[in-house]
Amino acid sequence: MTKIRVLDRQTDQVLFECPLEESEKAYQFAAEMEEMGLDLRVDAPTLSETLNESLGLSREQKAAYKTSMEEEMEEHNGGSCCFKENDSDKLIN
Repeated sequence: MTKIRVLDRQTDQVLFECPLEESEKAYQFAAEMEEMGLDLRVDAPTLSETLNESLGLSREQKAAYKTSMEEEMEEHNGGSCCFKENDSDKLIN
């Protein structure tokens, strides 16, 4: 099951954990603890991580998917294939 976690930034200790579906609880907890002066971060799974889990991919399949996503992102670092450089409001068809 995919979890969302609240961690102390200095120690990386998990202070709170809940299912992704209950993420509002994690953010509420983090807000309350930050009011007390703690420096926290909320770690939530990415869209691709939740997709991997919902598809039931094996470790090898997850690694291959992650590699393919990284390659795809690197290909687009120089600009977008969907937008003109001078006119970012219009799609190229």
